[in-house]
Amino acid sequence: NLEIKEFNNYLLKKYKSNKIFFDEYMEEALYSKYGFFSNEKVRSKKSGDFLTSPEVSEYFGKIINKWIQKSNLDLNITEFGSGTGSLIEQVENENKFAVEISSTARTELSQKNIQIASSLEELTFKNSDLVFGNEVLDNIPCSIAIYKDGKWQEKIVSFNDGIFSYEFVEARTKIVEWIERNRIKADENIDIEIQTNIDIFLEKIINKLSPKNILFFDYGYEQKDRSKRKYRSLLRTYKDHHLSVDPILEPGNVDITYDINFSAVIRKLKTLGYESKLSLQRDFLITNGFDEYFDNLQNKLLLSEGMENLKINSQLSGLKALIDSNGLGGFYCLEAKKI
Repeated sequence: NLEIKEFNNYLLKKYKSNKIFFDEYMEEALYSKYGFFSNEKVRSKKSGDFLTSPEVSEYFGKIINKWIQKSNLDLNITEFGSGTGSLIEQVENENKFAVEISSTARTELSQKNIQIASSLEELTFKNSDLVFGNEVLDNIPCSIAIYKDGKWQEKIVSFNDGIFSYEFVEARTKIVEWIERNRIKADENIDIEIQTNIDIFLEKIINKLSPKNILFFDYGYEQKDRSKRKYRSLLRTYKDHHLSVDPILEPGNVDITYDINFSAVIRKLKTLGYESKLSLQRDFLITNGFDEYFDNLQNKLLLSEGMENLKINSQLSGLKALIDSNGLGGFYCLEAKKI
């Protein structure tokens, strides 16, 4: 495959080596010019590779908007990983910003009268009432550690002539420190997705924008529940709305993602001066006005017919999907407030 060989040569040139750490590989496979998010296709839509809550139902954004209004948040409302803007366009505030790395998605965003930036660095303001994101943490590159032969080892990706494979090396100091900080027990049967890059992401946002509130939705777990997960690894790939191959088999062609260790995120936020509350997406939505929208649609349905009836039925099923405990409703919602 010519494209994979080009990717191979690009990595050789950039890293001056044919071996890189997994988080470096994930960064390049998602965000470099050969990356999954860098081509001309918008990924988070029906014609793309995955659907997130805002695309499943516009009411996801409407409920978050309700929460924003109720909490009196008004200054520089900023969303990270906005995609096509299906979430932030529901926020009724002139003073809102979308940060989106994909130029294709930014083109769609630009038609929605939202102020856009391609990175945090481009934002010029110094304060914000709210920073939020939906399924943005799981695309921040992670490293992978395993406990083997009595010590922590780390996965690296080696490549030669377009063939990619895994090897293990002794884990870097920062990786071991992260494991110790988060009190993760050594278990030879479990891969650890190391979130040092999420820590850096949060530090940068807080240093630049000192947000009063932070709101993130994503799939994940609490550290105490990790052993209940039946999978060795919580890393996976998606393509065309389905689980796909190992990340190194199709570099640039699959979305690489993993379950977030929310206990680690909460611990990090605490060191940065934030108090956090973790709930299920389902509970957040029900607490903040889900029933009102649902009852309203049910009433409209009774009075509707023909195409209108079909449309409302479709809206109702999207709304139900948001709180389905076996699907989107089982995602986590992390609210954090500056102390």
